[in-house]
Amino acid sequence: KSEYTKKREWLYIFTLNDKIIKIGGTRDSLFGRTQSYLCGHHIKERGKTNKCSVTNAYVYNTFEFYLQNGYKIEMYGYELPITTVKKTICDETIDIVCQTFHAYESVFIQKYKESTKCLPPLCDNSCPEYRD
Repeated sequence: KSEYTKKREWLYIFTLNDKIIKIGGTRDSLFGRTQSYLCGHHIKERGKTNKCSVTNAYVYNTFEFYLQNGYKIEMYGYELPITTVKKTICDETIDIVCQTFHAYESVFIQKYKESTKCLPPLCDNSCPEYRD
């Protein structure tokens, strides 16, 4: 539980019956990311407010469908190393923690695509700065 709730950058993978279906990244925590996906139940088709991202709605409702039909969904996480840069701001030198998960996510998605010739089913985007 302490790793799952640890507020750090993570690369994560969801599998459906042992097949990779989602590669993602977060700067919050694995817990925070899964809580965000839970907002996906707020779609208008359920009579809700529709106040959720398209990604969260799609992932949540896809997971619900497969879980209700007896599939196994698992999540794996890789805690990313902390990357810092020194910057001088107003004559004070400070260490700034860099956000790197977008680069990791994009590289891993690209490697998956090179290996399988397709994207994982729930991956339709990644940071354009790190992809072909």
